[in-house]
Amino acid sequence: MWSVRTSHLDAGLVCRWLLLAAWPMHAAFVALSAVVVSVAVITEQDAILSAVAMLGAHYVLGLGGSFAVHELGHLAVLSRARGVTAFTLERSTWRISIAPHGRITRRDAALAALAGPGGCVVAGGILWLVVPELQVHGWYLAHAVFLVPLFTDGRILLAAMRARSATRSPRQE
Repeated sequence: MWSVRTSHLDAGLVCRWLLLAAWPMHAAFVALSAVVVSVAVITEQDAILSAVAMLGAHYVLGLGGSFAVHELGHLAVLSRARGVTAFTLERSTWRISIAPHGRITRRDAALAALAGPGGCVVAGGILWLVVPELQVHGWYLAHAVFLVPLFTDGRILLAAMRARSATRSPRQE
């Protein structure tokens, strides 16, 4: 696992971190694309070049862009949370995340959990309306699945809702 702790995050740092966090995948994609483009040029297959260009757009704008929007959504809420004193950018084999340090209210935790996938769903809807022919909106809309409790955002949201209902129950009796 790789992690770095910082007291200040900005969009540029998060985007660089996302780029570096997945460097093996980026390297493999570029290498495979170069091989396919070489074959397409040698065999004079314009359709293959078009397909590689579309795949590249999906990789950069869809996969990469959607994860950048997702993490920047978390950052937008967490950077305004009063009790958050620092952040840790974490990367493991199957996960990348921004972890806040300090005191975070359950309201801020729930808003931050919603902001990542929610920002992607909003961006996906806008992309669907503005440039449906590019068809990258599906990458963004698919981030709604991160609200399922199987994923960290969903677990945080569920815990915040349970804590809220637990504090309300005694008052109602």
